[in-house]
Amino acid sequence: MNARKSLLSAAVVVGSVVAFAGLPASVALAGTSVSVPCSGPGGGAAGLVAAINAANTAGGGTISLAPRCTYTLTAADNGSFGGNGLPVIITPITIAGSNATIARSSAAGTDPFRIFEVDGAPGGSLAATALTITGGDTAGPGGGIFNNEGTVRLNASAVTGNVSAGGMSGGGGIASGTIGNGPVGTLILNSTAVTGNSTSGGGGGILNHAGTVTLNGSQVSGNTAANGGGIASGPGNGGGGGSGSSLTLNGSSVDHNTTTAGDGEPAGGGIANGDIAVIRGSVIADNTSPGGLGAGILNHGTMSIAGSQITGNTAPTDSSGNAGVGGGIANLNFGVPGSGVLTINGSKITGNSASGGGGGILNGDGTVTLTGTQVAGNVPDNCEPPGTITGCTG
Repeated sequence: MNARKSLLSAAVVVGSVVAFAGLPASVALAGTSVSVPCSGPGGGAAGLVAAINAANTAGGGTISLAPRCTYTLTAADNGSFGGNGLPVIITPITIAGSNATIARSSAAGTDPFRIFEVDGAPGGSLAATALTITGGDTAGPGGGIFNNEGTVRLNASAVTGNVSAGGMSGGGGIASGTIGNGPVGTLILNSTAVTGNSTSGGGGGILNHAGTVTLNGSQVSGNTAANGGGIASGPGNGGGGGSGSSLTLNGSSVDHNTTTAGDGEPAGGGIANGDIAVIRGSVIADNTSPGGLGAGILNHGTMSIAGSQITGNTAPTDSSGNAGVGGGIANLNFGVPGSGVLTINGSKITGNSASGGGGGILNGDGTVTLTGTQVAGNVPDNCEPPGTITGCTG
């Protein structure tokens, strides 16, 4: 009998309160609300596992964590998509984090697992506030969170220090969307930091595969991936607008991320976009792509940028001698509809560099439209090839 069935069979009804064996009265599910102490009976990681199982059984619920507590997961709860430390979320669950942390223990050793999986079928969604998710390590997608066609909303939270080995494309911190065709799956980050995550696939911080991702006042920083050091967004079919992925940044920062692909391969140190992307009032800064294309941004979909800064990004030569190009932005047409379409309004592209040219913008057979935008002070040049971008010279 699995854990969910065991918990359900152990339920007893006391008035209007559903109490579960193994949970003391202080953490019994009252309606759909449960508090999990930091330690003791019904507390800690075991209590959190029980609480999620209880909420799933009840059709959803709210889980309140102890302030500043660390819930340490020492073993996988299940083996879904590379393993999860917590039960797969299959109903609407809200977690009031109170600045608590959920972490995979380093003592878990060779037992790899991420922290959360949220399944949209039959109806999983996760809304978490003031919560840190860290230490996840999986061969599958999403080292910290795998949002599998569900909805995830993080408020004032952090996803940090997680690893994906790159299975099903990657997502060191978060993988969101679908492993099939989209658009399916929604991720919303409000005042949230995604930092210090890594993957050998795409999306060191965030992988958006045929889903919808929105960042409001959030930061993606210090992440590492083969492609899309900070964020990789696209349907995985080589690029083109309108085929399943949407990325929106509002007042957010993507900075100090790195790609490792090299060898002249498409990269995108900060952002790699292969579908629809909108960047407003945001900063893409100090990202690095050795031997790659687009240290700040690689766009091979349809992207609009407004009121933003792309600055301090670098595409140096890699260890094999391959030059990096497109220090600020590399805009490439992959030969499919909607590929390589870039519109920039009221923005600044300054102080970027590339060892192989296109210090500001590299345009590879795409369409770039500049309005009220400054492209200046990039090394060794601002735009390349010369004459392909109206209003950009030098």
